[in-house]
Amino acid sequence: MLEDYIEAKRLGDWAYRRALLFGNYPYLPALDDMLKPENVQGENPIGTLEIPLSDIVGTKSPGRQQAFAMNFMPILGQKTEFATKWSALYDSAVKDGIRDPILVYEYLKKFYVQEGNKRVSVMKYNGAVSIPASVIRVMPVRTEDEQNRLYYEFVDFFRCARIYRISFSECGSYEKLTELLGKKPGEIWSEELSRDVKAAYDRFSELYLARGGGKLSITVGDAFLTYLNIYGLSGILDLSGPEIRLNLDRLWREYLKSAGEITLIETPDELKRSADLRSLFSRERREELRIAFLYERRVENSSWAYGHELGRLYVEEKFGPAIRSSRYEDCDTDEKTAAAIDKAVGEGCGLIFTTGGMMIEESLKAAIRYPSVRFMNCSVNQTHNSIRSYYGRMYEAKFLMGALAASISEGQEIGYIERCPLYGTMANINAFAIGAQLVNPWVRICLRWSGLKKEDWREVFRERRITTVSGPEYARPGGNPREFGLYVSMDGDVLSNVAAPVFDWGKYYEIIIRSVLEGSYGENRLAKSHQALNYWFGMSEKVIDIILSGELKYPSRKLIRFLRRELLSDRLSPFEGELHSQEKKIRGEEAGRMSPEEIVDMRWLNENVMGSIPPLSEFTEASQELIRRGGFLS
Repeated sequence: MLEDYIEAKRLGDWAYRRALLFGNYPYLPALDDMLKPENVQGENPIGTLEIPLSDIVGTKSPGRQQAFAMNFMPILGQKTEFATKWSALYDSAVKDGIRDPILVYEYLKKFYVQEGNKRVSVMKYNGAVSIPASVIRVMPVRTEDEQNRLYYEFVDFFRCARIYRISFSECGSYEKLTELLGKKPGEIWSEELSRDVKAAYDRFSELYLARGGGKLSITVGDAFLTYLNIYGLSGILDLSGPEIRLNLDRLWREYLKSAGEITLIETPDELKRSADLRSLFSRERREELRIAFLYERRVENSSWAYGHELGRLYVEEKFGPAIRSSRYEDCDTDEKTAAAIDKAVGEGCGLIFTTGGMMIEESLKAAIRYPSVRFMNCSVNQTHNSIRSYYGRMYEAKFLMGALAASISEGQEIGYIERCPLYGTMANINAFAIGAQLVNPWVRICLRWSGLKKEDWREVFRERRITTVSGPEYARPGGNPREFGLYVSMDGDVLSNVAAPVFDWGKYYEIIIRSVLEGSYGENRLAKSHQALNYWFGMSEKVIDIILSGELKYPSRKLIRFLRRELLSDRLSPFEGELHSQEKKIRGEEAGRMSPEEIVDMRWLNENVMGSIPPLSEFTEASQELIRRGGFLS
């Protein structure tokens, strides 16, 4: 009907004028005008399938593109042959639908029409969701750009699932979705699973957008993934609309968070200053506060768990009858962690500390299930709004240990062992390297990763005759009990432990528990920004320090006492002023200090570090899982 063409043209004219008003190109873009031959590595026909109309954004080549506005609505006059053909196609589509597939080229998940522009226009006008299309994929040249890597992750995902609809904003999300659905990377999905996921996504998308999700900074796919992580696929397919909407309400705080935006709280005073005055007057001293501590291993065979257990015993003595705590050990799987949390909540615990980064997912799920319980996970740079994290500014201790290592090392190379790159890891490495550089400008730090599939760092150190080594903060279960902290080694044998960083978890837990009892933990102005709250205390809060060997010589002791005093007085910071990475000058001499967020998210290595950040695939499965849950490598 010509009346429908007139209405479609009105929509096209509006889009055309709006584009001109804002200085934008008013017609459909042509893919051939956008691509340069050197940016393309080939074309792959992928068959006929239903594609989302919302992702059809232009034409393959110039020509008919100027018959449409940028929203695919027509703009040619109603007396033209084009208008007559559009109207006839509209009448046919209303009566019989669109049967013949259009031909499109897909580039970076967007579609450009080679044949079937009018069919796309008619279907968009009719409000259709998808259209059958024969698709040819244009493959971009691989780069390290994040969007390029995300696209290639989609290509791998599509090869298995044959689903176009789901888009993410962060690398690793397609693999996470695959894992949540019980499939392995590279495993082909059944038609039934693909159909169920498409149906679940479409249903979720409708309810999420109706709730206002379109106004948020995350994609529908991001929100869908978070929902699946908490409620599973059955939490959409087997629930009614009102039940799904209720679950969305429970998750909304997670969706409101600004992607990647985190508030790092460096002193207890920041919490007090930002607290709501009403919460300060509603103290919780009237009732005993029940607290649970969850450990991945048993206290008697884990230095990490033992350190937290000492902290638990300290606060029990410190607060007396105001609190009662309990510990839950062997929480080394998701199932055990979830069971321990449920038991702790059943026993009346209102504050739960999960002391390992691998517990983050179950902590989040529990926080959604039990909104009245406070959850804190021992990690840093977590983006979840429903829970908080806590960790120490370990880079301060590493800076001191780097200076100490350079003062005792006989050679010009010092070994540094790290398991895998997590948030804060690069700051630790660089602070150590900068500290060593202050004492010896020619010293080099030989960085090795113990979490790689193929790595013999001891052999590397032997070949390079490296005897001074910075190992992990704690001795690893089943490993050499003396390979931790800063130590001197010869032919693989540890001769002496020189220094080690130490956490005083008791002091840390005292600060947090006191904030709960005094009312400064609760809803504060920081939390209302919808940014995740991460506690990041350090030496000035007395939650972290280093211990020195009694055999250390006097000049080295004096050096560390001086540097430590300067750190505590805030007159010294390793990340202030001029800084150089392996590739370039990061900051000039006149630059101030790096912000806490810049430090914890550091992704470069100092100029005197020998080593690199390996790709995820080179790490062991256990290390990859740790990175996926709490790290930054992608």
